[in-house]
Amino acid sequence: MALVSNVRDRDQLSRRAARLLDGLESLGVEMLFAEYRHRPASEEAEFASSRYLFDAIEAACEICSDDARVWLTDVDCVWLDPARVMAAAGPSPSIGCIHIPYPPDWDLTGFSPVTLGDIAAQMGGPTGPVPWVGGELIAGTAAGLRVLLATCEALEQRMAERELAVVTEEHVLSLAEALGLLPFHDLTHVAQRIWTGPRHGAPPVEEPGRLGLWHLPSEKGLGFRRGANEILAGREARLAADLADPVRAMSRFNVAGAPWTRRVRDDAWLAAQRLRAAVGSRGR
Repeated sequence: MALVSNVRDRDQLSRRAARLLDGLESLGVEMLFAEYRHRPASEEAEFASSRYLFDAIEAACEICSDDARVWLTDVDCVWLDPARVMAAAGPSPSIGCIHIPYPPDWDLTGFSPVTLGDIAAQMGGPTGPVPWVGGELIAGTAAGLRVLLATCEALEQRMAERELAVVTEEHVLSLAEALGLLPFHDLTHVAQRIWTGPRHGAPPVEEPGRLGLWHLPSEKGLGFRRGANEILAGREARLAADLADPVRAMSRFNVAGAPWTRRVRDDAWLAAQRLRAAVGSRGR
């Protein structure tokens, strides 16, 4: 297990962040360094860090043999049953991913399945909305992932020649599939993106406890913050016990909903973070 980061000098980190990295290493996590070379063209782009997936692929595959299986996830993912997820890997050279059934007009930073379909059609692909490839889980052999990286880089070069550009890694991956450039293998029967909390508006995921992996974007500062606190306090056994039981894991990460007391605490913490960020921006 490895964590890929573009932070080489830990003196740049807060004391808490540095302690957390030390705690991860004590649990056997290897640190891999990769510069962020695949940034989107616009530094102001929302989800500007999403393209770091491509640098993480490069760093991970450098230390693996061609036939080694490599699984890359966002850091806001929970592995409930790693063995079940890994057993679902498709045959090489297919690339495992999560296909997300967004409505045709669903928008992510100015692009939807329909508008990506328009770009695909301009580049010789089929017309109509494209299947949406999520970037939170990408899996394949190291050789296959090297092909994915080279394919996505070449695709972006082709788009630039036509004065076309997209923003996130999901846009690039979805276009690559729509144009028939990469063979993707759907893993939604074992892994899904799940929105938590009372105000997200997304449809509920049926039986989340039967899955082997959750992507929980709403829990970045909530469930994952609490998990980090457990590691910093030396209570890894409690965290491991919760992860071993789907019912307890759903409670810990708000997948099964949260009592009003936790919602009040979470909302207060989020409000404090927004206030701190607003005060900090005025000072710059």
